[in-house]
Amino acid sequence: MVLETVTEEQNAKRTAAARVLAVLGAFSQGGGALTLTEISRYADLSLTTAHRLAHEVLEWGGLELDDEGRYRLSRKILDLASSSTRALRLRESALPHISDLHRLTGLTVHLGVRDGGDVMYLEALRPHSNYSGENRMGGRMPLHVTATGLALLAYAEPAFVDDYLSRPLKRFTSHTLADPAAVRAALEVARRNRFVVVSQTISLGAGAVAAPVFSEDGSVETVVGTVYLIGRDDPAKLVDPVRAAATRVGHALAERRTRPHPRTVDFNRRSAGFF
Repeated sequence: MVLETVTEEQNAKRTAAARVLAVLGAFSQGGGALTLTEISRYADLSLTTAHRLAHEVLEWGGLELDDEGRYRLSRKILDLASSSTRALRLRESALPHISDLHRLTGLTVHLGVRDGGDVMYLEALRPHSNYSGENRMGGRMPLHVTATGLALLAYAEPAFVDDYLSRPLKRFTSHTLADPAAVRAALEVARRNRFVVVSQTISLGAGAVAAPVFSEDGSVETVVGTVYLIGRDDPAKLVDPVRAAATRVGHALAERRTRPHPRTVDFNRRSAGFF
């Protein structure tokens, strides 16, 4: 009871806006669906405050409740973000091309960008919709454990790479690259080949292929990747389609600086139901 009082006193020093933003920010750390207790912990708020603010955001339309009583960000948040953020404008340009890759392979396809020490997925097209893991749209994974993350890390600034590798590297399986020297070797191979293939680094039985999307100046802001199943899919046969999709995304982004790509316009119009 004393702890609750102290927490409320600390919360009182934060503005109302800061507390609401803390509630929304909690969803960047969870798995997409959070209990009130998890929101309270991630937002550093008392359970009472978290409950009150979550219900205010729910009534506004910014959160949704699933069948298990867990909270999720609503489409309203995505709609607001898509009207202004560079990341979602990038997704809009890339979507026709990663959709082609998804249809060609029948596999899960990702579009990822670097956000701090994580790869953040701007899009995740998958064969089945009932998935809420960390590699969903809006999810995050540490850079060193995924093909998309390694492809991004390979083209990050040397100082950033040094800082990232100076910290403990989380291991998900026995195949995860958790040794700094092994990660550096993988990054060198990625730069040389211009693609990344990993096997069972996150979960046993699955691997991934990723390729960087190069800007006109040679920098890399985003990466295209796909997930394959060990024993069923041949990663060697996925490299060329993934690299081709990444190249087309790069061209679309370059053309968007002057005018929208015709295929992007056509895709967006069809998605909006104009024809």
